[in-house]
Amino acid sequence: MALRSWRGARGAACAALLLSLPCGCHGAAPPAAPVTARAAARAVCLGYNGLDKLNPAAQVRAGRFATPKSAPTRVADGTDVDWSRDPYGDRSWQLWFHSLEWLGGLVREYERTGDRAALRTAAGVTRDWLADNARPGRFSGHRREAIGQAAKFRLATLVCLRRHLTGRWLDEAIAAHAQWLARPEHYSGPWNHGTDESMTLMTAGCGIGRADLAGLGHRRLLDAVLAPSGGARPAIDDEGAGNEQSAHYAVYTRNRWRLAFRVMRECGRPVPAELVRRHRLMDEFIAFQTTPGGDLLQIGESDASRASAIDSLGTGPLRYVATQGAQGVPPKERARVYRAGYVVGRSGWGREGRSFAEETAYTARFGPGRYAHGQNDHMALTFHALGRDILVPSGHIGYSDPAWRRWLAAPEAHNALVVRGAPFRESAATALVAHEFRRGADTFRFSDTAFAGTTRSRSVLAASDPDAVAVLDEVRSATPRSVEQLWHLPAAFTAVPAGTGAVATAGSLRVHFIRLPLPGTARAPARVTRGALDPPQGWIVPSAGKRLPAPVVKIPAHGRTRHLRILTLIAPVRGEGSPRIRTRALPDGTLHVEATFSAHNLTFEATPDGTLHRLP
Repeated sequence: MALRSWRGARGAACAALLLSLPCGCHGAAPPAAPVTARAAARAVCLGYNGLDKLNPAAQVRAGRFATPKSAPTRVADGTDVDWSRDPYGDRSWQLWFHSLEWLGGLVREYERTGDRAALRTAAGVTRDWLADNARPGRFSGHRREAIGQAAKFRLATLVCLRRHLTGRWLDEAIAAHAQWLARPEHYSGPWNHGTDESMTLMTAGCGIGRADLAGLGHRRLLDAVLAPSGGARPAIDDEGAGNEQSAHYAVYTRNRWRLAFRVMRECGRPVPAELVRRHRLMDEFIAFQTTPGGDLLQIGESDASRASAIDSLGTGPLRYVATQGAQGVPPKERARVYRAGYVVGRSGWGREGRSFAEETAYTARFGPGRYAHGQNDHMALTFHALGRDILVPSGHIGYSDPAWRRWLAAPEAHNALVVRGAPFRESAATALVAHEFRRGADTFRFSDTAFAGTTRSRSVLAASDPDAVAVLDEVRSATPRSVEQLWHLPAAFTAVPAGTGAVATAGSLRVHFIRLPLPGTARAPARVTRGALDPPQGWIVPSAGKRLPAPVVKIPAHGRTRHLRILTLIAPVRGEGSPRIRTRALPDGTLHVEATFSAHNLTFEATPDGTLHRLP
């Protein structure tokens, strides 16, 4: 779970006072009424985000705490915990520490063995947290922020503990946490944080008999999807697209909403049919963001992962892509547009003469400017062909390295056209101007003004038989500019310049980047960068803290005029053969291109208005 700037953080000082209970902070929750066993049983234990498995009972008893990205660290003597610990200077470590979710291993131990000593240890650490986090003014800003941001996870842990343990102190702690989450300034809105907050608030309210809190959590969940406020996009729109601009967070959203439906039902609240319909459509939205090789693409802030690792695959598109067509049902369409900002397509789903693994796949991004867990990847392509990833995003470093996170979010880290010397506006939207999906010849075109003083457009032809992409980029600007096409390859590739293009190699696969001549734009030599640090360029980051040098092909055009164009054919082939290319300029300014490779012919034209289309 990632951190986001949270509106409630500014109230973290009062939050700690609220949650310590004895403080008398204005607005604190009143003591909870006696809780019936029936009410407590209706509360759903939402789990521990995997921290229970990382922190088994014996390890917690030994006073040690671990996160997914850090080894067990000594934090306690018995149930006396040093809550000031911050051994790594890592905000995520502090958040998980203050979440108390690492006590889940003790709760699981009790559930498995009936060992009440495990339950007493969990209760002891919880009471220690409540006592030691009073008077927050003495704490560092990071500690106060961690206390506030961890509130929903801590509340979920308290609810899990309450299913097995009674005590007025525990009911009061649950009530205080829930009351704090109920305050409007502590609600994150229709994003993944808000989803967790709302269902935690609902199940906590149900568990302590507070219908007002449960009802508020339920209303927030419904509004996040059906009626988001403030101009926000729905958490799940009517096409099944999530609003986080990230493939990883689409998977996370799908999982959390499945749990939210369970919470609603256990709490006796309705689950509208429209929510269920949208949630079901997410499977296809995610399936289109996987490759024929079975990987989930690193679109937006996403770690590298496998489709088969997704929980509860179901019997439809997700199971189909996770099993590479062996089980499940493929998406209904071969290619499509999501209004949330995605053009996605394949040559097929392994049912019409090609095996699943041999199909091509592509994605491209457009739509509103960057927000949530998105990156500045508008117009950027991914491309998979001949059994390999060819064009990929640069990845995600995590949330504790802001300099690398900024670079990975920048256009320079994506398969995009960048305009040198022009400020980039990440709030700028990119329009999908046109698209047409024809078997063997999908075409689409984008336009934006994201680089100040320029209009940028990109036309794409995604072809199959032979498998290739052709990309026509154009920039019109008030003053002459230099521009570069950037093409990021996986770390397994090597690449070398070849005149105005380049050749990349991985095993028996060779990818030819061929710059085609266009009237009015002089061609310049291409360059290849791998593993540069100042400035960063030529890196793939599959997970937090793991950087791999990888080639990026740079195809430039220099600013002698206010109108620059670059037309590039990206042609993967097996073996040593090179594409044979013939071009012919037509009287109206159209460039006619005939390419032969992989035992197929690709004939297409680039017209003066920026249109690409394939000819028979």
